[in-house]
Amino acid sequence: MNNGSKKRFSGPVTVFREKRLPEKAIPAGYSALIGAYDLSVPLPRTLFAIGQRHRVIEEAGWRLLTPRHAPRPTLGGHLTFALKYEGADLAVLKRLFLSTGPAEIEALVRAKRTGGYARRIWFFYEWLTGDRLDLPDAEAGRYVPAIDPGLQWAVDGANSRRHRVRDNLPGTPEFCPLVLYQGARQLR
Repeated sequence: MNNGSKKRFSGPVTVFREKRLPEKAIPAGYSALIGAYDLSVPLPRTLFAIGQRHRVIEEAGWRLLTPRHAPRPTLGGHLTFALKYEGADLAVLKRLFLSTGPAEIEALVRAKRTGGYARRIWFFYEWLTGDRLDLPDAEAGRYVPAIDPGLQWAVDGANSRRHRVRDNLPGTPEFCPLVLYQGARQLR
């Protein structure tokens, strides 16, 4: 099992997995997790990184956000960033969870028990792996959608009382086609 708290996330790069960035930037979200955990997965169609300038750049399959968007260089920081800006990439999430094992995810959730993103990560871990984490059911926090309907096509779904997450995924763990809306999220 890998210990994500000791993972080294990349510093500024000009090339990531043979894909040239528009300018030197720090991989963020799924690109950072793929690099740090050396995940063998198809790369997301658009990769995210944190640029050095205070402007957003979208070019050559990259979206460089500003330094103010930079996540904490931790498993939780990059997972939260990915779910917030990139949507759910089930292939990356499943490989990541298989790499981290349950202990890192349990620690992440315990640190932010009522946090919406922590509960989503917990939900995705159990939904994708079929394994129940050693955590008591969530008792606080409003229900949050598993996938952001502003980023990806979602169904009405049903509430997962254990996680206080609305399972709005359009499928099952065995087959769940996700559609990402182009340009869906305006940066705040």
